[in-house]
Amino acid sequence: MVTDADVLKRWKYIAQEDEKLLILIGGPGSGKSKLIRELTFQDGWKICEARELFDDEFLEIPRADRPEKAISLISTAIHRLNARVVMIDNVEFLFAPILNLNPVQMLKDLSKECPIIVSWRGSLEGNTLYFEHNGDPKYAKFTIEDPKHVMSLD
Repeated sequence: MVTDADVLKRWKYIAQEDEKLLILIGGPGSGKSKLIRELTFQDGWKICEARELFDDEFLEIPRADRPEKAISLISTAIHRLNARVVMIDNVEFLFAPILNLNPVQMLKDLSKECPIIVSWRGSLEGNTLYFEHNGDPKYAKFTIEDPKHVMSLD
């Protein structure tokens, strides 16, 4: 079982990288949300729901333009949190077709300006990160260049 101490130890490695993104993966009920809530005791570490990063204006942007605009809008929302590290829960919202986003690339880009830890329902097989959605364990897949940026809770 992964503990908050395990995450903090891995975070020391991630904090030295250009992309400061750590993905905590596991199946439903594996403790992802509980673990990031436990990490809020760290000074300046704040948790938010993925949905909180979007305002209603985002949906007024033409669908084709959303990927380009998402970074700046979410960056603004993250900076409003005034956090040293932002922990994002319930990332399934980022996969909503109406948003038209590539969640992993977006999170990687954002993590260059603000460190991010995200809870992720899915699994890692080699360098392939899977996102589980609606009972499909391989709903979406992404290539991870450095598996040290992913910690499995299963």
